[in-house]
Amino acid sequence: MIRAAVIGGGWSGLAAAVALTRAGRQVTLLDAAPTLGGRARALQINLAGRECPLDNGQHLLLGAYRQTFALLQAIGVRPSAVLQRAPLRLQSVDGLRFAPPALPAPLHLLAGLAQARGVDARDKRALLRAFATLAARRWRVPAAAATVAQWLDAARQPASLRARLWEPLCVAALNTPAHAACAQTFAHVLRDSLGGRRGDSDFVLPRTTLSDVLPAPAQRWLQAHGAQLRLRTTCRGIDAGGTRLRLDAAGEPLEFDEAVLAVPPVSLARLLGASAPQPLQAQLSAFRYESIATVYVGWDAGSEPALPAWTLLAAEPHRARHGQWLFDRGTSAGLRIAGIVVSASGRGDAISPQALADGIAAQLTEQLGVPQPLAARAIVEKRATFSCSPHRPRIAAGALADAMPGVAVAGDFTDPDYPATLESAVRSGLTAARWLLSRHNAG
Repeated sequence: MIRAAVIGGGWSGLAAAVALTRAGRQVTLLDAAPTLGGRARALQINLAGRECPLDNGQHLLLGAYRQTFALLQAIGVRPSAVLQRAPLRLQSVDGLRFAPPALPAPLHLLAGLAQARGVDARDKRALLRAFATLAARRWRVPAAAATVAQWLDAARQPASLRARLWEPLCVAALNTPAHAACAQTFAHVLRDSLGGRRGDSDFVLPRTTLSDVLPAPAQRWLQAHGAQLRLRTTCRGIDAGGTRLRLDAAGEPLEFDEAVLAVPPVSLARLLGASAPQPLQAQLSAFRYESIATVYVGWDAGSEPALPAWTLLAAEPHRARHGQWLFDRGTSAGLRIAGIVVSASGRGDAISPQALADGIAAQLTEQLGVPQPLAARAIVEKRATFSCSPHRPRIAAGALADAMPGVAVAGDFTDPDYPATLESAVRSGLTAARWLLSRHNAG
């Protein structure tokens, strides 16, 4: 039996491990963390003196994430059992309302734009023109419009729409500010969500935590199907000089026939060391990163503050009001909890996590009229995701084919069309597995 190693237990590594196991490989999954899931897993977070199971970062899925949903079904998970879907509805604290009606695509989008509240007729015409032009061009942006900001200029979008809708959507989708974000990648997201089928733009959130969506069920499935999981195991190097791959797993030598390296660019460069081909070394060092912070706030569940399911906040960085999107996370440990996202451009990097959390708590009372929370806690990752710029490196699954036959690369940064999302992570893991399987079949 062919022995395959998967290094990295995030969503890309889990997808690769499941696909290889289903194909008959003897899989060993190794991860340095004590639990699976990477950046999309649950933590026990102390909020107002109570331990609450919450995600280590707020993630939003879309109805268009077909490969993620297919992976869940492949391991026996009904997506509706772990995820809740709701039709797209965009609203902001300054009065913007966009809720497409239940009509077939693209009529739902046209009717939703026509009925949008909080935007005048001029802005509606500009929105319709931008979408119609993109659709007519088959969702290809003009060559001169490399960044989202340049595309907005070319599409003649009014400043009010840019500030209230386009730029927040860009940051939410690409984790990169509009002046630096890749316009073509943004167009792909618009194509597959607003430009797709009626349900493709649905907002999808975990019913409990992200660990319950994929990491925990995948762990059970992999173990039940003979895969070996080795957590708290740091891989320090890989050698492909002989007939088999040799891994240094926390000082223990392990041998495999093939491997998927499903780790972030920095970790991949460290793992490969001098073995990485010079062009790949240059690509890995060329990635730039964006920070993401999630601030969890909690009220006593008995007070039941009136929270929207999700809403766009009005960020005022000069007043330490950095919150961008709020999501209602329901109740846990006797608390009503909301998660507030601060993405891209290092908005909260210059202040302490507690100052960031305190400013957002004040922002909620001002903008939503809710009581002062009992507690606010910030989880900040300075290098949470790659900057989705037009000229970011594109690394294929088979980037190591010449130097290390039998080694594939996976991770959301390898998807050529999508930003860093859970869907791109899953897609990359499946692509890496298919690359290994096709290589073996061809041989």
